[in-house]
Amino acid sequence: MNNILKFLLLIPLIIASDDVVDISEISYGSDEKQRIDLYIGTSDKVLVWIHGGGWLYGDKRAERWIKRFQNHFVDHENFNVYMIGYRLGKATAPSAVDDVICAYKKIISDASQRNFSTEDIVVAGASAGGHLALMVGLSDNYENNECVQEIAPKAIINIFGITEIKQTLEFLDKTKFFDASNYVKGWIGPDANIDLISKTLSPINLLDEIDLNVLTIHGTNDRWVPYEQALLLEQKLGNQHQLLTIDGGGHYYFSEEEDEIIRDTISSFLNSNFNMSTREQQD
Repeated sequence: MNNILKFLLLIPLIIASDDVVDISEISYGSDEKQRIDLYIGTSDKVLVWIHGGGWLYGDKRAERWIKRFQNHFVDHENFNVYMIGYRLGKATAPSAVDDVICAYKKIISDASQRNFSTEDIVVAGASAGGHLALMVGLSDNYENNECVQEIAPKAIINIFGITEIKQTLEFLDKTKFFDASNYVKGWIGPDANIDLISKTLSPINLLDEIDLNVLTIHGTNDRWVPYEQALLLEQKLGNQHQLLTIDGGGHYYFSEEEDEIIRDTISSFLNSNFNMSTREQQD
């Protein structure tokens, strides 16, 4: 049984028993959220996962996010998986961005010490985690980057992530009945300058002179992150971008057939970027 599945099955028992889970937690800051979980894989390749939750909610060990990760990355046991925790909540922007960039620097250091391959790193995330994964890949162009490092990810897997913050805020204003549903407003706070926030924290504005392969997966009927967000990347990145469109797909809750297409696309993307066929290795 792989380590991530083992941890998932033991979640209800951890507090009430002495079960030992094969998991390493790495600190990269003083806040309790500034922690990274490491699950050792069977190769030297590194896969980084960033959970979503609109920058307001979620946790690296939340069952829902571990299950979603496993659903997308069926061959994850072949990788050394780092799951990033980060500061979140109302009016906390840009803490989440700053955190994941510094967490990535810590991952580079830890991976080097463990003799993992720092040339073969993919960063992936879903929803707000997709946005944060992109920001890690684009950190060279992020003005507030205090965790400068020389080793960039080889590729990014962006699962319906936010790419232009102001447009997403306006979309939510038009389509949601309650202000509380506008997670963008919640994250940036009532007094924030949305134009400045969008300029500095939107991946679409940080793509100049970036050499990065990106896979985006997005449903056309997504009611939380509009499909147009994916099209912005497609138009800007050109042949550096692979877009898997799920016609009629929403924000998760895909059919089993659609999930299988997503899994196959991710496996193929990993193979093309890391020259390793994880499914063939398992067989």
